[in-house]
Amino acid sequence: MKFKGFRFPERKPTTVSDISELQSLASSQASTAGREAVLTSNALLSSGSIIAPAVVVATSFQSALALCIVFSLVTFFTVLICSFVPRKLVYTVRIIVYTLIASLVYIPVAILMENIMPAQFSALGIYAPLLITNSFITMKTESKFYRLKRGYMTELCGFYIIGYDLALMFFGFMRELLTNGGLFGVQFLPLSIPSVGTVYGGFILLALTAATFRWLLTFPARKRQSEN
Repeated sequence: MKFKGFRFPERKPTTVSDISELQSLASSQASTAGREAVLTSNALLSSGSIIAPAVVVATSFQSALALCIVFSLVTFFTVLICSFVPRKLVYTVRIIVYTLIASLVYIPVAILMENIMPAQFSALGIYAPLLITNSFITMKTESKFYRLKRGYMTELCGFYIIGYDLALMFFGFMRELLTNGGLFGVQFLPLSIPSVGTVYGGFILLALTAATFRWLLTFPARKRQSEN
């Protein structure tokens, strides 16, 4: 097409190869996000954030599961809704708005938990409503999530939440197993360590779990270095 001596570049039709390249790029981003959120930047085992609820109230698998549900629903929907908050607002005001939105999201989540897991939710105590100020909402949003496109941000946030949930449920599972010598009220181990159920024991177990997790993550790199 010509216009006053200027030739506009003709638009190439989209081919199957172009679509496959976009799909492979998207899957590559998803896999990278998954590895980062679940492994290298795991909120509980790698970065050590949001550990207070885990150590204090996640004394069994069921309590850890209840904590995961509250954390996941409150964090995901709060981050998603807050992504529409104008960036022109002062940082301090934005954090206040995030917390206010999180408190509103928490209300239906609390009603849901009181109906499906009343005993476990009650055992969470003050640590359930305190999740409205967790670092994913107050810090991770500004430092990482809201610097990305909303679609990728939502995906990455989901991966971060899943990574924390998996680590927390494993921690609750191990803690109940070591404390009671079994699971769900059934004892099948000849040895139990009741002190693991205390806050002090929880900190020690979490530290040992995180150290083992990091050692396993860095093991392949150390192995390659030793071979070279």
